[in-house]
Amino acid sequence: MSIGTKVLRFYNLSKYRADESINEKINKTEFIELIEANKLPLYRLAKGIVKNEHDIQDAVNESILKAFENLGKLKNRECFKPWLMRILVNECYALLKRQKKVKLEENMTIYDLYYEENNQHELMDEIDKLELEFRTVLILFYYEDMSIKSISEVLNISQGTIKSRLSRAKAKLKVILDESEGGV
Repeated sequence: MSIGTKVLRFYNLSKYRADESINEKINKTEFIELIEANKLPLYRLAKGIVKNEHDIQDAVNESILKAFENLGKLKNRECFKPWLMRILVNECYALLKRQKKVKLEENMTIYDLYYEENNQHELMDEIDKLELEFRTVLILFYYEDMSIKSISEVLNISQGTIKSRLSRAKAKLKVILDESEGGV
């Protein structure tokens, strides 16, 4: 059973036939397919923000439900992924706020992202040490391959701020990686 189907089984979709539109842009089957196509990016983004597996599942599931409930607000089908990511970011932040778990470490950061199979987990461990604002931007830019403009729209902050956060995050990661290699 797919993630979209699992989450939506709790929501009364039986009133829609598979080919019937939920709104004028997307029908039930298309919605589930879009969720399936985006489940890994959703998971990675949530993991980068909330970290705890239970919280990740809660945030992703709640975001899918909110997306379904607010599908009528989606103006353009091509904007589905950034729109869904924005919902997830908001849900993750709300979850952190509710749990009062926001403990950002001032000097944690990220470095030049390279994709060597054996270094991916170590790199993600270093990324997890970053402040939330840096972690989120890096995951969206490097792992989800989103443009500066798209990230700006998803996070509702200026493109200049996104560029600045990316630059600062890479510089901080370089320091962390240099320290870990030097045994400091």
